[in-house]
Amino acid sequence: MYSKTKHHFKIMKTKLTEEFSFEAAHRILNKRKEYGELHGHTHKVYVTVTGEPDLVVGWLIDQQEFRGIVGRVIKRLDHRYLNEIMEQTTAESIALYLFKEIEKNLAFNNLTLDSVKVCKTTTQAEVSNDRM
Repeated sequence: MYSKTKHHFKIMKTKLTEEFSFEAAHRILNKRKEYGELHGHTHKVYVTVTGEPDLVVGWLIDQQEFRGIVGRVIKRLDHRYLNEIMEQTTAESIALYLFKEIEKNLAFNNLTLDSVKVCKTTTQAEVSNDRM
């Protein structure tokens, strides 16, 4: 986390990832009929932030504070019918929705939302702030 230089400590860029989960139902209307049927998943969500640790306490953000900020966004989807919240309900669309909503609420502590990964069944979709 810190590398010692000749006269002081140099702060290093650090990433922190926290895991969340939610249960939700949805339908995907596309070429495959089975996706159009109402069904649900357990979604695992990994949220990664980047920043410089506080020199006094050594962390990027208090874990309880981080979990509270992200948890309020995740709670909007938990045990819900996702088609009532977003137009597309693929793993990619859910990751993008969460990225945008979490980013709105994480505007402090000089933190950057690095990525949001959504995992359901065997699919993983990740949205990151890397600009193409």
